[in-house]
Amino acid sequence: MIRRAFPFIDKTVFKSSNLIIFFFIIACLLSRLNSDFFFIDILGQLGFQIFICGVILFFILLFLKRFWVSVICVLICVLFSADILFSCNHCKNSIKNELQIRNKIRLMTFNISYNNPVSNFENIKEMILFENPDIIQFQEISHEMQLQIKSLKSVFPYSANLDNPLHLFDSVILSKHPLKNINVVNQFILKTNIILNETELTIIGTHLPAPLNLVLFNLYSDLLSKFTNVTGTHPIPIATLDVAIKQMQNLKILADNTNQNLIIMGDLNMTATSKRFTNFLEDTNLYTYISYKHPTFTWPTLVSNFFGIQIDHVLFSKNFNIIGKKTTNHFGSDHRPLIVDLSY
Repeated sequence: MIRRAFPFIDKTVFKSSNLIIFFFIIACLLSRLNSDFFFIDILGQLGFQIFICGVILFFILLFLKRFWVSVICVLICVLFSADILFSCNHCKNSIKNELQIRNKIRLMTFNISYNNPVSNFENIKEMILFENPDIIQFQEISHEMQLQIKSLKSVFPYSANLDNPLHLFDSVILSKHPLKNINVVNQFILKTNIILNETELTIIGTHLPAPLNLVLFNLYSDLLSKFTNVTGTHPIPIATLDVAIKQMQNLKILADNTNQNLIIMGDLNMTATSKRFTNFLEDTNLYTYISYKHPTFTWPTLVSNFFGIQIDHVLFSKNFNIIGKKTTNHFGSDHRPLIVDLSY
């Protein structure tokens, strides 16, 4: 049956106006645009997966002896990957010499998932104590999980937004060090300042909506309400691509009005292959570190780390340097926690 399937696929798909290679080229071109149309934006987030599909397509074409088309496929993959690798000038911040390390801060951002059973919290707590971050930012916190997070106050005595009623997109920040000027800007953005080693840092926690249109968002909302048994949240706010773009403008304004020691962290629902993400770094003059050799893909946890995407990020102003970056066990969430060590 497999032997019969390949001639059928070759005749109906690959030799029929080279339909697959045509769609691959279109997907590559559209994914490199910065568009407000949700479908194009989603393609932009999946640049790494599009490249992998191109490599698989190359081997299929080679197996079917479509040599010229396979050469075209390779050239497209090379150009596509080169555009991704070289388009983000703010994605390569790293520290090369241990002597450069002055003051350090360890940050953790964790979309704990609204439907994560509270029974997982003990394991989450053990992971947090083991990793020992200075700052933790949580998102998607159920009422039950919020009560459990309060048990961390003995280790993280300072917090922002922990005692308030929480919406789905609200952030909570826990800190080992004093916080000041706490400002819940809106349900997508939380801003505070921390004094560490006699230096004042500005921390912005955010959870941006996914690049969905209203129809897909309503479908997501219905599924969430149907299959989630936790209680205590307000109705889900409208959270589409348009809302995400508006909140990115709010973040840019905050970045423009903030001193040089700025860190933005959270679930941005953008990947480093996205033009929207790279343009955002340029617009805010913030930096991060992305490595496809040692990826830190954070979502979804249903697939292996290498086949996921990184939509959780820690961004920082140019006076910071990155020391290390990793993910760790998710303990029931659909996101892996992202841990970043910075020097300043």
